[in-house]
Amino acid sequence: MRSDGIAIGGVGGSGTRLVAGALAAAGYFIGYDLNEASDNLTFTLLFARREILDASDDEFRRLVALFSKTTHTRDPYTSDEVALIERAVASDDLLAAAWRRERALRMLRPDREVAAPGAPWAWKEPNTHVVVDRLRGALPNLRYVHVTRNGLDMAYSTNQQQLRRWGEPLAGIDAIAPSPRDALAYWCAVHRRVFALAERMGDDFLAISYDRMCAEPATELDRLFAFAGCVPEPAQREAAIASVHPPPSIGRFRAHGLDAFDRADIAYVEGAGFVVS
Repeated sequence: MRSDGIAIGGVGGSGTRLVAGALAAAGYFIGYDLNEASDNLTFTLLFARREILDASDDEFRRLVALFSKTTHTRDPYTSDEVALIERAVASDDLLAAAWRRERALRMLRPDREVAAPGAPWAWKEPNTHVVVDRLRGALPNLRYVHVTRNGLDMAYSTNQQQLRRWGEPLAGIDAIAPSPRDALAYWCAVHRRVFALAERMGDDFLAISYDRMCAEPATELDRLFAFAGCVPEPAQREAAIASVHPPPSIGRFRAHGLDAFDRADIAYVEGAGFVVS
């Protein structure tokens, strides 16, 4: 069993929770501090902040080691690890200070749930894609699942927190008041970057299309299980398939037309295999 885990990411609202739920049902430990969407909030605290882009390689590796330690053990933290947690709590970020303090308190709980020795583990946090290249440097056997959804539909999502946090450094977008055009430009920038990384990761990278999963859940989930190297019980597999419910928001871009978008971005969406009409 490879120990570096499986990470799940994507632009917010892409359907990552379905992937996390399927792996959890198949016996993967996905974290102890989760929100309703199954985001690993320990990862959010440590890595989903603008300062992480400027972290030195040494600091980044120490954060990864801290994340792994918190996931797998209840060992006491060193003074350096406590300092890393305190620095994350003090981060000037989009997340409320009280929320960050609560995450730290949960990290420090001696009775927190941890992965069983040798058990398969994964985490789901959409922002993972921002640092997955650096994560691979610290976790050479890490596998990554990127969940993608039609960028034209994503442009009209109410979930634009990623764009507000990462729009400027990843796509050169000033996203104080993001528009659908900005959201699509961000989606394109993210996927160009992620798919370039996929070429370097080879068989350790899997792209899951949310749109295709909604149309063919059994096929896409079987691809996921094969990638993870697990064979779920028949009841687990059927439950995962039954959990896929295509939302009415699929194809919502058609109600708005395409005039708001850059033509090159529309072409990129189509080239990525999504419908644009």
